[in-house]
Amino acid sequence: MTVRLVLYGAGALAREIVDVLERLNAHATAIELQASIVDPGIDAPETFRGRPVVRDVRTFAGDDSLRFVVALGEPGPRARAVAHLRSEIGARFATIIDPGALIGASSRIGAGAVILGHSSITADAQIGDHVLINPGCTVAHDDVLEDFATLSPGVHLAGHVQVGEGAFLGTGACVIPKIRIGAHALVGAGAVVIRNVAPGQTVFGNPARPLRRG
Repeated sequence: MTVRLVLYGAGALAREIVDVLERLNAHATAIELQASIVDPGIDAPETFRGRPVVRDVRTFAGDDSLRFVVALGEPGPRARAVAHLRSEIGARFATIIDPGALIGASSRIGAGAVILGHSSITADAQIGDHVLINPGCTVAHDDVLEDFATLSPGVHLAGHVQVGEGAFLGTGACVIPKIRIGAHALVGAGAVVIRNVAPGQTVFGNPARPLRRG
């Protein structure tokens, strides 16, 4: 059975996802891109990868055969887009996993999650809905990534790490075991996190320290 997919977004992440679709189709997982959605007022061409670019999500109302993936890299816009799709058309979401990613059989992946190539998720990890894991990440045993969490390329999480809803970890960040990163926290690129990060807090450096303002 072919999955009929609509992407919300037509930028860099959407292009990466289309490349994943080609690899999945080569591995006999049939997914066919139908269209992309771009918000009104956003500059975008009329087509994306040969498919129409649509400005109004209600175009897809009543078609229960469609599945959606939000191709927006930032957690906040991704969460807002998901809420918009749900409220307007009751959208249902697909999970996209690059065939080059390694996923432990005991781990669980939520709806709408996107896991790009050369990432590794080991044993008993829990990946929430609409999580984005970029290329080259390590998610070790018993980690929990709550909904809309985002790992930039090359992030490495040791075991028993918890990443709160909507938290964002920058490129190359590393987290030692049993650390909690709070909801909507921001971990800077290259940071080494050895202490818990409070919700909404921004940390950076090695070892990671809170950003002081003023």
